Amino acid sequence: MPLKPNLIERLLIHAGVIPGALLDTGISMFQASALLTAGDIGLFGILKNGSLNFDEIMKKTNCSPQGLQVLIACMINLGYINKNGNDYSLTKAMKRSFPIDLFPEMIPFFRAMSVRLNDSTIAVRTNPPGGIVGWDFVKSGEIGQSYQATMRWLGSSTVKEVVSQVKFSSSPKRMLDIGGSHGLYCVEFCRKYPSLKATVLDWPIGLENAKITLREEKDVAGRIDLYECDFEKENLPAEKYDFVFLGNIIHGLNEEANQVLYKKIADGTLPNATIVILDQYSNVKGSAFQKGIASLIGWNLFLFAGGRAYDFDVIKKWLENYGFHSVSLTHLKRSPGFSFISAQKK
Repeated sequence: MPLKPNLIERLLIHAGVIPGALLDTGISMFQASALLTAGDIGLFGILKNGSLNFDEIMKKTNCSPQGLQVLIACMINLGYINKNGNDYSLTKAMKRSFPIDLFPEMIPFFRAMSVRLNDSTIAVRTNPPGGIVGWDFVKSGEIGQSYQATMRWLGSSTVKEVVSQVKFSSSPKRMLDIGGSHGLYCVEFCRKYPSLKATVLDWPIGLENAKITLREEKDVAGRIDLYECDFEKENLPAEKYDFVFLGNIIHGLNEEANQVLYKKIADGTLPNATIVILDQYSNVKGSAFQKGIASLIGWNLFLFAGGRAYDFDVIKKWLENYGFHSVSLTHLKRSPGFSFISAQKK
């Protein structure tokens, strides 16, 4: 959980008495290291079903008493773990929002990314095409599978609110989820609209992630197809769609690639089709916290693949250039920094 300074400490940070740069560099780095290590040793998973004492945790995690004691102290003070007498348990906030089961699978991606981020100064100075990482980094292997686990967690944290907020003039019949990975959005939209059929379009490793979902969501799996495609290099499916969804896709593309994609979508949709673009937008109104999240994700995507968090006005103009109108922006309340654009085709 984020460190929570009290009122006096917040005032001192804003006044520059407490050095904010130290919190943003060393402290945040140490915090990430402690959290990833807790995931590596399976600390959260073994506490998922109930409290354990220190000796039980030490035995189950195969850790030294000194190292485990230091790590658990961090987790307590960061708000992940409670201590009651000699017993340790997960906090309520941890149980409510943390991806306990998925987190160990996500760790290889985060660790690999932290190494690549050492070259961020090179990216700022040279703006290399495709960033300093590139999408090939996550298309296969352990890192690719870890990235897909991260996308599954990200999707699970936003899907319910997105589906509840998206409005249609009439119930959609054919949905295309571009770069849909886990397929969670297709599942929830199909569940809400009984006549809807959906297609998840992604790389092979993304469709393997979607197959996991379809095995678990048998009530709608029969209405969801999988389509292997690299949408940057290939055409979209020939079938015409009345609903196209893009979840955390456009921030990973440069300006030219985004406009090429919107042209493909315009050509592959029916009149009055709806497009929904879930992403982070750089000029949105909101709190400093919301703006900070959006800008940091934009920074990450600039480094990762040469993308960024785009201005809403820029996306609106591109959509209108390719025949979409009534472009609007909706902010998610439960996922600060995330918003979706919706528009209709003429």
